[in-house]
Amino acid sequence: MKRILVVEDNNLNMKLFYDILTYNKFVVEKAFDGIEAYKKIKEDVFDLVILDLQLPKLDGFALLEKLQKEKIRIPQIIIVSACAMDKDKNKALEFNIDTYITKPIDINNFITTVVSKLQ
Repeated sequence: MKRILVVEDNNLNMKLFYDILTYNKFVVEKAFDGIEAYKKIKEDVFDLVILDLQLPKLDGFALLEKLQKEKIRIPQIIIVSACAMDKDKNKALEFNIDTYITKPIDINNFITTVVSKLQ
């Protein structure tokens, strides 16, 4: 089974992501801030990370910079953010992340995107 880490500080969004992903038979771990996500990524192996950008303690881009600096690789990352600004999308491309979903999410599009990333 594919393992997914969801990094999201909003409880309602986390519940939505968790419910959608577990319903679709994925193993889901949760992290509610960037520090918690960093620790989980260092300690465990995930097939995909779903990453919010606006996080407490360590935001999404700072987390990506820290992982990159320490050469910790994640096979796939999907950014899910309420910020749909081009500067954020361009910055994501600097980390070779080409999948960026804006909130509120379309559930069908979300699961289709997750499945396509894991194939």
